[in-house]
Amino acid sequence: MSQRDERVREIRALSDEEAVRALTVLVEDRGLLSSAVDIALPDAELADALSAAGVGPGGGGGEGDVARAALEYAALDGAGYRDGDVGEAVEYARSPLDRLDPVSVSVGVLAVTLLQTDVLVKRDARGRWTVTVHKRALKDTALARVLTALLAHFTDSR
Repeated sequence: MSQRDERVREIRALSDEEAVRALTVLVEDRGLLSSAVDIALPDAELADALSAAGVGPGGGGGEGDVARAALEYAALDGAGYRDGDVGEAVEYARSPLDRLDPVSVSVGVLAVTLLQTDVLVKRDARGRWTVTVHKRALKDTALARVLTALLAHFTDSR
């Protein structure tokens, strides 16, 4: 089994809480947590923007599903992340809870922040949020899983 396959297996084995914690750690380690905190993007508006961009809801819409999909995407993305970054975040998430300060950022905002090189989220002239997806062939499937998990999460939580 390759190192990437092993990493994906570890990510899929995370509990929902561990997956969200690992995603938070990865976003923080990448220096993006302050950006995530600054995004005033309500989940409902992000869901509408994803729908308008042609993303269809998939199965499994919990926070853990979204976090696991985003972590798997990061693990498979050779351009923007080192496998060690994701592995360290996964290991950290499994460690005792007293080592991580809680952050009040939605899993949707964390995922979009992590994807910022491939997903552009911005307000249009009318004040509505829009989503533009920059696809790269290598990761289309992993990116699609993140986006469909996000939309399913928002659809299920409405």
